[in-house]
Amino acid sequence: MREAESTINTEQQILEVAEELFLSKGFAMTTTTEIARRVGCNQALVHYYFRTKYNLFEKLFEKKFTILTSAISSEPQRNSGLKEKIEAITNKHMDVIIANPKLPFLIINELTTNPARFENIVSKLREQSLIILGELEKDIETEIKKGTIREISAFDLLLNILSLNIFMFLAKPLLLGVRNLNPDEFDSFVQKRRQEIIKTIWGGICIK
Repeated sequence: MREAESTINTEQQILEVAEELFLSKGFAMTTTTEIARRVGCNQALVHYYFRTKYNLFEKLFEKKFTILTSAISSEPQRNSGLKEKIEAITNKHMDVIIANPKLPFLIINELTTNPARFENIVSKLREQSLIILGELEKDIETEIKKGTIREISAFDLLLNILSLNIFMFLAKPLLLGVRNLNPDEFDSFVQKRRQEIIKTIWGGICIK
């Protein structure tokens, strides 16, 4: 039992350290040697558990993506209307970014430097994405028939939400300078932006 617990703890430690390094240094600058040194094990053990650095990176991204998809397709949400879903998706996605502020930079960097590597990961997660888009599409069609919103695809709607949320974190250095905000004030600004983003998204599709 103790040996099994030790194995799980070591594997978890490797994942946690790899996540920290990938988010701070990116894929290319992170090495299994440094991961092993930070964990306090030898490099062979890292390869024993995960075989390659890419496998570690893939597990990190799958973990973050699963957290997001699980949050925005939760059971209570499935029974709510489109407006409530927009609010929930915006808030849940924002929560994930706040908890992982370096994740958008990592994704953009990897998409730019090695799109093929990211495509392999995304292809495995496509099924989860299609489920979320399918649920949104049904709600959109219902609202269009009721005459409450204009025509828009589920993909465009979701992309609008994610883009507005992510931009604040990508532009954080600029926003801190332009608005003369300190880190605490920026956190407050982010919380206020939640409602503005929700109003912008709903207002952009709502037929007045």
